[in-house]
Parts: sequence; C-alpha cells; structure tokens
Amino acid sequence: MKRVQRTDVFGQSLANINRIWIAISIVGMSVGLIGCDSGKNDYQAPPPPSVTVASPVRQAITPFMEQNGIIEAVDEADVRARVQGFVESIAFEPGKEVAAGQVLYQIEPEQYQAAVNSAQASVESSQASIEVARALVSTAEAELKRTSQNLARERAMMQKQAGSQAQLDAAIAANDAATAALKSANANVQAAIAEESKSQASLAQAKLDLGYTTVKSPIRGRISKTDVKQGNLVENGTKLTTVVNHEKMFANFSVSDREIMRLMKQKRERLLPKEELDEPDWSKMPVYLKRETDDGFSFTGVLNYVDQQGVDAATGTLGLRAQFDNSHDMLIPGLFVTVRMPLGDADEVTLVPEYAVLRDQRGQYCLVVNGEQKVERVEVSVTQTVSGWSVIESGLTLDSRVVVDGLQRARPGLEVKATAKTLEVTDFALMRGMSSAEPAGQPSPGDETNPQSTDASNGDAELSPSEVE
Repeated sequence: MKRVQRTDVFGQSLANINRIWIAISIVGMSVGLIGCDSGKNDYQAPPPPSVTVASPVRQAITPFMEQNGIIEAVDEADVRARVQGFVESIAFEPGKEVAAGQVLYQIEPEQYQAAVNSAQASVESSQASIEVARALVSTAEAELKRTSQNLARERAMMQKQAGSQAQLDAAIAANDAATAALKSANANVQAAIAEESKSQASLAQAKLDLGYTTVKSPIRGRISKTDVKQGNLVENGTKLTTVVNHEKMFANFSVSDREIMRLMKQKRERLLPKEELDEPDWSKMPVYLKRETDDGFSFTGVLNYVDQQGVDAATGTLGLRAQFDNSHDMLIPGLFVTVRMPLGDADEVTLVPEYAVLRDQRGQYCLVVNGEQKVERVEVSVTQTVSGWSVIESGLTLDSRVVVDGLQRARPGLEVKATAKTLEVTDFALMRGMSSAEPAGQPSPGDETNPQSTDASNGDAELSPSEVE
C-alpha cells in the first residue's frame, strides 16, 4: 500500500510541472503577439550638432610687420695683444664694469724699454752726425770763397799780362774742387738729417711698442673672462678678452620682398594726384620688441639702418636694424626676440579669430553656416595675424556666420544648430600695448591675454570674455 502512494505522488508532481510549462509558453506567445501588434520600429535621426557662429569684426588697426630678430651689442670690442711677450699681470675681474683706457694687462716691458734706449741713442748719434756735416759745410764754404778770390786775382793778372796761364789753370781747378766739396758737404748734411729722421721713427715705434705692453680697454663696458692666464706667452694679435657696452642694443631682422612690395603699393595708393613717393625717414619709424617670455612689446626703439645692398637674392629678404635703449640691462647680445614695426596709418580691416581659419592642401578657408543652417566651406585670403586674430582680405562679409566653436562637429553640407555670438576687440588687445592712441617712442605696457584660446584636445575654441551672446 505504501509503494502505491509514492507512485501516485510522483506522477502528480510530473503533471504539475507540465502544467507550469504550458502556462509559461502561453504567456510568451501572448507577449509576442502583443509586440507584433504595436507597430513598426522606425529609425530616429540624431539631432543636428550644435555649433557657435559669429560675424567678422570690422576694426581700424595699425598695419604692422612682425618678424624674428637677434640682439647685437652696439659697442663691442675684442682686446688683443699688439706685441709679443709674457703676461706679467692681469688687472681686472671678469664681469665687472671697466672704463675706456683702464689698464687690463701688463706684458713684460724690458725688451721694449731696451729698444727705446737703443733708438734714443741712434737719434742722438744722428744728431751729432748732422752737426759734424754742417761744420764740414762751413769749411767747404770758406775754401770755396778762398779759391774764388784767388781765381779772380789770377784772371785780373792775365788781363794785365802779369800772370801765367799755368797759375790761372791751377786757380780754376782749385775753385772747381772747392765747389764740389761744398756740394758733397751739403749732401752729407741731408744724409745725416735723413738718418736722424729714421732714428726718430725707430724711437717712436719703440716707444709705441713699449706702450703696447700696457694693455688698456678700448671702450667702456663690461669685460668678459680672460682668454690667457698670467705667465702665458702672447703673440701680436692674440685675443685676450672682450669688452661689451650694454647701454644700447641693436635688433637685426629682415622683411620679405613680398612685404616690401605690399608696403610700396599701399604708399602709392595713398598718394595724392601729382604727389611723388618720398624716401621714408627711417630714424623716426618706431620699432617694438619683446622677448620670448614677455607678455607684450615692452621695448621701444627706432629703425636706424636698411641694407643698402637691397634684397638678398638667396633668401628673398631685406635686412633691417633697429636700436633700443638698454639702460635697464634687460637685453642680452645673441638673444632671439620678436620685432614689430608699424607700416602706416590705421586702416579698417575685417577680423576673425585665428583659430577659425583652417588650412589644407587647397589653401585657407572658413566654415560658415548659410540660411539653410548648413555648413559651407568659404575660401579666404589672410594678410596677417594680429594677437590671435586673422586679417581677412577677401572671402567673408560682415554678414557671414563663421563657425568659431564646434569646428570638429562641423562638416561642409552638414545641417547644424547654430548659436550666435558677437565678437569684440580693442586696439589695445590687438596691438598688445601698441595702440595708435599711444605716442610713438614710449614704453609699451604689458600684453593682455589673447582674446581666444584653442583646446587642442577637442578642437573647440573658447571665446574671449569680451564676446557677448
């Protein structure tokens, strides 16, 4: 009886399991039928990407040229030995200021002092020879006078037929010999004078060489370390040290021939009828300078030289040079700097942020949003960049909506959602302290932060605080 009950229980459990699976299957089929009846699963297009657009800015700015340059000292002199000898002493400390004419080195003077003494003795000897020669001239003159008188007496006696021809001939011969002796004596005097002049020249050279044993600074300035040590033998021409005057500095830079032609074209366009193009006064042309770590162009100088040989055919550039005051001792020879030079009066130009101008193999272009909210590629011509702004010569109008944010999300032909912003810029921000309102030649204030910055990670640029939505 017990076995029969266990069998019934097991069979009843199997029946319950079957009923559960049937219920699950019915529910699954019902859900599937409900899903099929709900409709089709349509594709939903993503929303258009968001970009920020802005119209170009029309601003009057002063055109300028910006080039790289290198600093050179106005006064710099190598100190060299001018005689041979051993260095006895060094009378300066490297890096210190020295005055013009200050003693720097002493080269052994003994041999040159001996040469001076020898030359002085030669001068005295030649002077004595002159005196002797002049005494002989006096003797010769007296002898010539005697023979001349004797010759005159013999001729008078011959006229009176009181003398003989032999005596007259002897008187003539004696007179001729006295004349020749006088000429010889005068020649000896001239030779002695020439010898004395030669001795004087030798004495002057000996004194000069003796003076060169004391080496002095040729200019005022700071002196570098010595190239020779005490006790070393130096030759004529050996470099000993260098003296540099830091009060004034040159900045050497160059401008391309294309920039020169553009400047000349602008000047001609501004000429009045029948007015001729005058030679510019370079000395009145201001030049501004900044170092690599400077925020702005805080150094002000003037252009003082233009290469008279013209454009270098090898590089296609014209060499220029500007002079700057360095009394503050902030410029160092050999320093690489950036030079900026105004090229004329202020002109109105069209500006867009520099990062909004893109480049590829076809050239420079901007992405703009048209009236259909689609992105277009517009070719532009950029003349120069000014403190993070590009000067647009052609390609854009003041109504153009240039993409300034979200450049990576914008593609030509793509529909976008554009948000408009207004760009603003001032002369001070553009010229970094070189506003046309500031007088030329005054120190320029520091640079301000660029009106925009670019995020290299996503290609989107953040607009300046001065931009207003």
